Amino acid sequence: MFDLEPDELDVEPDEPDVTYDRWGRMNYNPMFHGKQNQPWTTTDQSYLIKNYELDGPEAVSLALERTIHTVMQRASELRKQGLMEKPDKKTFHKRILKIKPNCIEVLE
Repeated sequence: MFDLEPDELDVEPDEPDVTYDRWGRMNYNPMFHGKQNQPWTTTDQSYLIKNYELDGPEAVSLALERTIHTVMQRASELRKQGLMEKPDKKTFHKRILKIKPNCIEVLE
């Protein structure tokens, strides 16, 4: 259905590769983590509190432009301070984004 040549794809060769740690979490990448080393705003913090259990750490990290590890660490700090409740039942969220180099899938 799609006959695209490699030159026709809108992929920048200068963009850094996406890498993952041994737990499947995306390492820092400037394309996805634009707020790295910036202080947490009250808006970011309230978004984290409201959506962490619903969406999971990966979706929240992409929305807030921070690494998954940073989001998980901030959630832990907020729970220790009593600003975020610890869930009664632990919910596991599957990783939603796993980009492999040189692999582009087109969904019909």
